[in-house]
Amino acid sequence: MLLLAFVAISIVVVTLDFRQSSGGPLKRAKDLAVTVVAPVQRGFTSVTRPVGDFFSSVANLANLRGENERLEQALDQAQADADGLPAIEDENEELRAQLDLENSWRTMEAVTATVISSNIANYKWAIVIGKGRSDGIKPDMAAINSDGLVGKVLRSGPHYATVLLLVDPAAAAAAKVDGIGDGGLVEGNGGGEMLSLSFIDTDSSVAVGDEVVTSGLDGGVFPPGVQIGSVAEVGGSDAAGELQVAVESAVDFKALLFVTVLLETGDRLGAEAR
Repeated sequence: MLLLAFVAISIVVVTLDFRQSSGGPLKRAKDLAVTVVAPVQRGFTSVTRPVGDFFSSVANLANLRGENERLEQALDQAQADADGLPAIEDENEELRAQLDLENSWRTMEAVTATVISSNIANYKWAIVIGKGRSDGIKPDMAAINSDGLVGKVLRSGPHYATVLLLVDPAAAAAAKVDGIGDGGLVEGNGGGEMLSLSFIDTDSSVAVGDEVVTSGLDGGVFPPGVQIGSVAEVGGSDAAGELQVAVESAVDFKALLFVTVLLETGDRLGAEAR
C-alpha cells in the first residue's frame, strides 16, 4: 500500500509540474531548493577537493621516490662501470698487443735456406744452412719450418749458419699450454726422445693432446705462438712438486730439408719487448 501511495503522489506531482505556469508553486519550490542546496554543494566541493588533491599528491610522491631510487641505482651502476673502464682498457690493450705479437711472426721478414749439413762436431743435434750474415742472419734468431719450431741460430758466417735444434739437450724454449695458458720451459732430450715441459704446477689441468706453443718469455729469441708440439704424457709430480709432461714435437728433426729464419727475432725482438 505504501508503494502505491508513493506512486500516486509522484504522478500527481509530475502532472501538476507539467501543467503549471512558469510561476507556479512547484517551480518556486524547486528554485528555493536550488538556492539553498547550491551553496552547500559548493562548500562541500571546496572542502573535499583539497583532500582529494592531497591524496593524489601523496600517491605521486611515492611514485617520484621510487623513480628517484631507480635513477640513483642507475647512476651508481654507471659510475661503477666508468670506474672500471681504465682497467678494462688496459687489459684490452695488453691483449691486443699480445695478439699482435703472436700474429706478427707470420708476417716477419724471413729468409728460407737449404739444410746443407747435419753433422757438426761438438753439437749432437744441429744443422748447417746455406745462408748467413750476408742474408741478415744473426745468432739467437728463431728457426722454424712449416710444422713449427726448429731451433735457434747458434752462430753465423758470411754464407752459412749453424742452427741448434730444439731436440738437443742444451736447447730450451719458453712455452705455454695453448688454451689454458700454463707456462713452463720446453727442453730437448736428444734424438729419439720426446721434449720435456717443466715448471708446470701439480694443480694444472694440462692433458694429453693439448697443444704447446712458444710463450715469447725468453728475451726475444722465440716469438710467441709458434707451434712446438702436443702433450703426449702427463706424469705424477716429481720431487720439486711439478708435473712431468712429455711433448711430442711437431717437427721431424731427422727430415729437415729447408729452414726459415725469422730476421726480426733475437736481439731486435728482445729490445722491442723490453
